[in-house]
Amino acid sequence: MTSQDPADSTRARTAAELADAGRSRLAILRALPAGQRWSYFRDQLMVRTLATLTGLAVVTFLAVQFVLPSPRPALYVAVINNTIDTATASALQAGAATALNLPEGRESGVLVDDYFDLDKDGLAKLQTMLGNGEIDVIIADRDDFATLAGYGYMTDLDGTLTANQHTALAGSITEFAGFDDRDTDDPEYNGSGKGAAEPFGVNLAGFDRWRNTTGADTEADTAGINPTYIGLAQESANRANAQRFIDYLRG
Repeated sequence: MTSQDPADSTRARTAAELADAGRSRLAILRALPAGQRWSYFRDQLMVRTLATLTGLAVVTFLAVQFVLPSPRPALYVAVINNTIDTATASALQAGAATALNLPEGRESGVLVDDYFDLDKDGLAKLQTMLGNGEIDVIIADRDDFATLAGYGYMTDLDGTLTANQHTALAGSITEFAGFDDRDTDDPEYNGSGKGAAEPFGVNLAGFDRWRNTTGADTEADTAGINPTYIGLAQESANRANAQRFIDYLRG
């Protein structure tokens, strides 16, 4: 037969008597003699206290994340269908960050993302990010650029380039058919690529920094073989940095 510590027996009786009197656990803790409080707290309140504190910490963390979301990139460049490879995208990102006096990466920096494979999930990713105003610049070859311009994803450069850029890039600015959003009673009507031709893209042929960074073929550029275009995305929140990026590519 095991013996029972008299102090524990006294504590148990005292706590039980207080509980029978309808007191809360906190009131019982306060009413107990000093020597009995720790063991009562350990047995009756510690787990509940820790669970409450953990819950408060989680709620506080989520509230801070909601009120203060992570900073977005100061320039997000979407490269479509492997127009350049990952190593070249990294070099372009590093060079642009230095030239624009910005850090690299997602938090308030320059991000050149080359994973937009339109044959997989790249189009859904692009649409979602455009809808959230996350993308600033789109780079693609002629066919893919024409497709995306036809979806209405590019801005009319008449209104989104600077006056100096309009003058300097006059020979490179290119029109593409846009999206026809006119009202129609035909539910099957698709306005992609059926809109008016507008200056949506800039041909990167002859852009020195682009050629030096990507290794673009000068002869192919001159012959106009599969040219690459750059456009400014709709709903961009970083229009000034996007304009500066175009200047950077010119060299």
